[in-house]
Amino acid sequence: MTRFFTAIAAIVLAAPAWAAELNDDFEAIGTMSVTLDGETMELVIPYDVDGEEAYAQQKMIMGSTLSINAVGQTVGKDGTPGRPMVQVTLLEQGGEMRFLSAEVFDEQGFDAPLAMGADGGDGTLSAYEMSDDNVVTATVEGTFLRLTGYTGDPRVADGAAPVAATIRLEAELAPLE
Repeated sequence: MTRFFTAIAAIVLAAPAWAAELNDDFEAIGTMSVTLDGETMELVIPYDVDGEEAYAQQKMIMGSTLSINAVGQTVGKDGTPGRPMVQVTLLEQGGEMRFLSAEVFDEQGFDAPLAMGADGGDGTLSAYEMSDDNVVTATVEGTFLRLTGYTGDPRVADGAAPVAATIRLEAELAPLE
C-alpha cells in the first residue's frame, strides 16, 4: 500500500513537468524568464511548425531600423502555448538597441495587460547581445502598470500599482531577409 501512495505522489509531483512540454506542432526556439514582484515564471518562445511562424523575429523597418519582437508563453496541458504570455519589443535606432515595450497578457485578458513602455510603466534594456548566428539575449528591467482599454483607448487602470519586473530572454532568430 505504501508503494502505491509513493507512486501516486511521484506522478502528482511529475505532472507539472509533463505540462511544460510543447506538442509536435511546436518547437522551442528560446526561453524567457520573467520576474514580477519577486515571483518568477519560466516561459518558452515557440515556433509553430505547421504555420511556419516564429514567436521571436527580427525585421528591418524602412531599411534602417531593426525591430526584435519575442513572445514567451506558458505551455498548456495539451502542449500548446498559452497564457500568461509576455511580449517584448526592442528597437535599434542610430546603431543603438533600446527597449520599446513589454506586455504581460494574463487572466485579465487582452484588454487589460500589464504594460511597460509608452502606455505603462518605465523600462530599460540593461543587457543585449546578438551573436553572429542570430541568437539574441536581452534583459529588460523596470515596472509594469495594469492598463484598461488596451484594444481601443489604452490608459492606466484606476488604482494600478507599479509591479517591479525583470525579463531575461534568449532566442534563436531567423536571419534577416
